[in-house]
Amino acid sequence: MAKHDPQLDVLILGEHPAAYLCAALLKYKTKLRVLHSTIPGESWPDRLQIINPELFDLHPLMEPLRKKLEMSTVYGLHFVADAPGLGSEHRSRSAMAYVASYRAIRLAMLKLAEAQEVDMVVPRSLQICRLDEGGVEVTVGKSHVRPKMLVLAGMPSIAECKLLGLPEAWGPDVVHRYTFLKLPGAKWPDLGGRPVIPMSLNLHDMLFWAWLLPGPRCIQLAVQQPAETLSKVAPRALLSHWVSVLRAHGILAGKADISMEQAQSIDLPLGGALVHEGVANRTLLIGPAGGFFSATGEEMYPSCWSAIYAADAAKRALKETHLQDALQPYRHKWRTTLGDYLRGPQQNLRFLLPLVYRNQIMTSRLSESILLGKSVVR
Repeated sequence: MAKHDPQLDVLILGEHPAAYLCAALLKYKTKLRVLHSTIPGESWPDRLQIINPELFDLHPLMEPLRKKLEMSTVYGLHFVADAPGLGSEHRSRSAMAYVASYRAIRLAMLKLAEAQEVDMVVPRSLQICRLDEGGVEVTVGKSHVRPKMLVLAGMPSIAECKLLGLPEAWGPDVVHRYTFLKLPGAKWPDLGGRPVIPMSLNLHDMLFWAWLLPGPRCIQLAVQQPAETLSKVAPRALLSHWVSVLRAHGILAGKADISMEQAQSIDLPLGGALVHEGVANRTLLIGPAGGFFSATGEEMYPSCWSAIYAADAAKRALKETHLQDALQPYRHKWRTTLGDYLRGPQQNLRFLLPLVYRNQIMTSRLSESILLGKSVVR
C-alpha cells in the first residue's frame, strides 16, 4: 500500500470473522474502495464455538461454508443439575447446531474476503488521528488513509474511542467471564450416534452456565459467569466443579485428574448491543465491538448478522449527502429483528428452571431457544 493512498470508502478494523465477512460483502458486486486492517495487539484465543445452522443461510457467499468448514454436528441439549441423576434431554432428528473452532471460522471468512479481492493489511501500528465532515484520518503502519467511514469489529484505544464518541468500556451488567479448557481427542464423553451438548443452567446453584462442546478433534469444557461474581467463585474452581458434575452424571469418562492450568478466560459483553450504541461518528460497530453476543453465549450468528446489516447500511449511506444521518437505519433494523435473539431466555430462566427437569415440552423449547434463538413462550 502506498504511503498516501487515495481516499477509501470504508476501513474495517478487527480480526474477528465478522470483520472479514463485512469486508467481503462491501466488495461483493461493487466498486467500493475497501481496506481491512487488523488492530495491533488484538488477539482472540482459539476455542470451540456453537454455530446456529441458520448462519449459512444469511447470505449466498456463506452457503458453501456449510460443506467446507470442519464441524461437529449436534442434535440438542442435555441439561444436567448439580445433583446426580437430575437432568433432562432434547434430541432432535435433524442438526440443531454445529461446533467448530474459532480459528477455522476466522480462516473461512478470511478466504471469503480474499476471494472478493479485498485489500488487507496487518500493520505493526494503527492510529485513528482525526475526524471531520469529510472523513476519518487514520495512520495504518507507515501509510495514511482517509476513509469516508469506519466499521469496527475490534475496539481501538480509549483516546480513539473518545474521538469517535464511543463508550470506553462495557458496564458490569453485561460483562461475563468465559473460561474454557480444551481436551485433545473426542472420546472423553460418550454422547451417542446423534450427540447432544451437555449443559448446566444453574452450575453451583447460582444460574451459572456450563457446556461440554464436542469438537472435530477435541472437546471443550466451558463455564460462564457474571464478572461481578468473580470474587465469590474463581473461574478455574467453577470449571473444576463442572468436571465433577459431569463425572457424577457419568458423562465424562476417566478418573484421571484434569489439570486447570491450561484453562483460558476471556470477557464477553453478552447482549451488549442492547445497552450500547451501535452507531458512532462515521462508524458502525459489529461483532465484539458492538456487543453482538447472545445472552446464551452464542456469538457467530449475531456477529455475522451485524456484519451483513453494516455492509448494507454502509453501501446505502455512501450514496447519500449526509453520511452520518444515513447510518442510523443500521441501529433500527437490527433492533427490530435481532433484539429478541440477543436477549435469550434468561429473563424467565429462574421461573422456568424447575420445569425443565420435569417437563419435556419445556426442555425442548428451552433447547430451541438456546441453540436456535426461538422464543420459549409460544
